[in-house]
Amino acid sequence: MPYLAQVLNAAPAEVQTGLRRAACTFPHFTLLETGRAHGAFREPLDRFDWLAAGGCLRRHRVAEATPEAWSELAAAWRAKPTWLFGVLAYDAKNAFEPTAESRHRPTLDQPDWDFYEPAWVLTCQAGELTLYLPSSATLRPEDWWADIQKRATSPRSTSLTEPARWRAGWTGETYQEQAESLQALMHAGDLYEVNLCAPWYAQGAADPASVYAALQATADAPMAGLHRSPETWLISASPERYVTVRQEGESRKAYSQPIKGTADRALPAEALLASEKERAENTMIVDLVRHDLSRVAARGSVHVPRYLQVRSLPTVHHLVSTVEATLRPETDWISVVQASFPMGSMTGAPKIRAMQRIEEHECARRGWYSGALGYVMPSGECDFNVVIRSLLADASAQNWMGWAGSALTVLADPMSEWEELHLKMKAPQEALTSSHPSHG
Repeated sequence: MPYLAQVLNAAPAEVQTGLRRAACTFPHFTLLETGRAHGAFREPLDRFDWLAAGGCLRRHRVAEATPEAWSELAAAWRAKPTWLFGVLAYDAKNAFEPTAESRHRPTLDQPDWDFYEPAWVLTCQAGELTLYLPSSATLRPEDWWADIQKRATSPRSTSLTEPARWRAGWTGETYQEQAESLQALMHAGDLYEVNLCAPWYAQGAADPASVYAALQATADAPMAGLHRSPETWLISASPERYVTVRQEGESRKAYSQPIKGTADRALPAEALLASEKERAENTMIVDLVRHDLSRVAARGSVHVPRYLQVRSLPTVHHLVSTVEATLRPETDWISVVQASFPMGSMTGAPKIRAMQRIEEHECARRGWYSGALGYVMPSGECDFNVVIRSLLADASAQNWMGWAGSALTVLADPMSEWEELHLKMKAPQEALTSSHPSHG
């Protein structure tokens, strides 16, 4: 479906707030907030300040990933390139790797991928708003904005009906047992690094847009997003970019920015950069990402222009590296995802063995956690985050889930890693809890 671009004359901050408040009125809705400056640093790969989409002209939803289903999605988009917004679950890996499988049942309603072709797209770039509508639409930009304003003022629940009480899927002792089991495999030479993750659960009806606003107010995440399908809410304060594909002159390039290495913001950033363990974790994943992208890259074009950068967010420091590749002419965003998903920062190394050990040791299916949320443009450019520091809820926004993970190596102390999981879950948990009137 071709789209026509029109300028929307309105204040970007007002429109952004209105879209957040209107999210619950659309069965399909996505707001992606990239392009945020963090102190003196602004990420050069951020194309938009933010962008949003809503409505659904066509949906590509697959409950259980298979190679055939992925081929169908690829064929449909390549035949008619268009805007797509949506999510790849971690278990989409089963479409790309013949030896991958999922032994746990799905939690909530999180299909292995769920993309929609939107009825409208709004982008904010350098403060300018552009509205994309199907070429057949007769709606004017000012009429669209009036409709959003009306939706934003519709009645909605604004707080928890009762305080949310979080319940961990594992005890610290259980986590330690699983971590030590994986470390024994590392000592035996079975793998070098693995990302071990655990879930948390809560109940209590809350307004997802309010929870998202509370989470972003604390996390100020550079790859954040609020996403709704008819079945599931995703509230993401992700700091990590999985992959972006860009057209640069005559070349099409792919970039990935794996994060490995996390420390509490209360600690000096220099300590994170000096940590042998944290540097080793990042280096192993950079090598894995380089290998993944080399499968679709022009010979000799994969390199690491930025290595072990410290990024400081309000609650944590991160070590971030940037991997770049020039794509071969016959490849596109679909090829890049197929070659690199799931992202190495959420698996470990070697990647296939790490995925197999993850299935054996984790207590539940990851679902959308450690998958990717993002968009694809008709040009084939795309941008996807890594779904971490996130909350998931069912359609009623009453049953909530969060996950956290940490990279294990032979140098890791399991109980310190368990504490890191709690650190990563702190902001999402508090965002939900703060939606109760007693905390307001």
